[in-house]
Amino acid sequence: MTGDAAPGGARRLVLCTTPAQGHTAPLLALARRLVGDGHEVVFFTTAHYRDKVEATGAAFVPFAEEYDAHDLMVANPERESSSKRGVRGVKDDLRRIFMGPIPGQHRDLRTVLDGFPADCIVVDTMFLGALPLALGPRAARPALACIGVMPYASNSRDAAPFGAAFQPGSGPLHRVRNVSMNWATEHLVLADIQRFARRRLAEAGAPRFHGYLVDLQPKVVDAYLQATVAGFEYPRSDLAPSVSFVGPILAPPSSSFEAPWWWAELAGGRPVVHVTQGTLDNADLGRLLLLTARALAGDDVLVVATTGGPDPGPLRRGLPPNVRLERFIPHDVLLPHVDVMVTNGGYGGVQQALANGVPLVVAGDSEDKPEVAARVHWSGTGVDLHTGRPSVAMVARAVRRVLARPSYRERARALQAEIAPTEPLGAISAALADLCAERDAARAAAG
Repeated sequence: MTGDAAPGGARRLVLCTTPAQGHTAPLLALARRLVGDGHEVVFFTTAHYRDKVEATGAAFVPFAEEYDAHDLMVANPERESSSKRGVRGVKDDLRRIFMGPIPGQHRDLRTVLDGFPADCIVVDTMFLGALPLALGPRAARPALACIGVMPYASNSRDAAPFGAAFQPGSGPLHRVRNVSMNWATEHLVLADIQRFARRRLAEAGAPRFHGYLVDLQPKVVDAYLQATVAGFEYPRSDLAPSVSFVGPILAPPSSSFEAPWWWAELAGGRPVVHVTQGTLDNADLGRLLLLTARALAGDDVLVVATTGGPDPGPLRRGLPPNVRLERFIPHDVLLPHVDVMVTNGGYGGVQQALANGVPLVVAGDSEDKPEVAARVHWSGTGVDLHTGRPSVAMVARAVRRVLARPSYRERARALQAEIAPTEPLGAISAALADLCAERDAARAAAG
């Protein structure tokens, strides 16, 4: 990092991410694109992502150890029970992972900016360390953009509060419900979290904010770029003007793939069911992956299961004969063959399925997964099981239902058609360039 001016039309950008794969991976892809476009990029996150950041060509700056919450973000047996902790667990995560680090993140971000006078700061949905800058004078800060890498969370008269996982509605009764629940969430259920957030922001030197913390990002950033299509998000008549839909940031195409011995079976005529618990929430594969294998043991389907990390070898013994288990198969090569995907509801994985026109069965009850599942139901692209620990019978019924009803496949293909023309990294790069140009023009006009 240097303080010299960026060459030519290059811009200086600082990317900041919450230490979780679903939050960081999309911005890693963005960093690679921005570097390729000739921009100078600094990436601010935890040391666990150093190698991946440096592989993009961006400069890496780590979080300080005092607020490095990476170990709280990764799946482990202790934290897997977070869904059972209900509101208490949500509050604990908000305090420790997202709001607690605000003063330290802001301090170190200011240090980065002292040595790297950025034109624009880019954050993911839950990185809150830039909020003190956003709440201050606009002329005194770089342009600021947020990439929405989880379901859009702001309150609306047309939707229930985020976390309730209720279906939206804009009729009179729905709006009474929505307004009442939104008020109760802000002023009663999460009132202590509101107070905690205000204290943390004050410690970082931010002016006092009014309203609900969850609503802040879209209201104070210059652009909020939601990484999905409008067809997968609840319609809101009061959507913040900063919000636009750029399409999902999908995993890059696989560069190499060695097909397993059974690969030809995908063309064997049987429906193909893919089951995954993602790459993080896979410490207990019995919750969904192995359960799905049992649920479909007697069905005339081919079940392709991926552990996302754990060694599949010991798990293969005793599996039903119609199940094929691997550690990992790139989705870009697998999903074109899949008829139904069973998942715990990771936002990125669901977007990947829809980009391939694959309908879903979702069993998720932690973090933002219930809201992802609710949007799958609302969009008609699959079945929401309303739990992260379904029974064998629940999974079997849901998969058979999706296979038997063409409407799920039709809706998934409609979303596929909506996603296909999007080019999110290009759209984001162009939006950031526009923000930088607007900032330059505003400063020039101010003298």
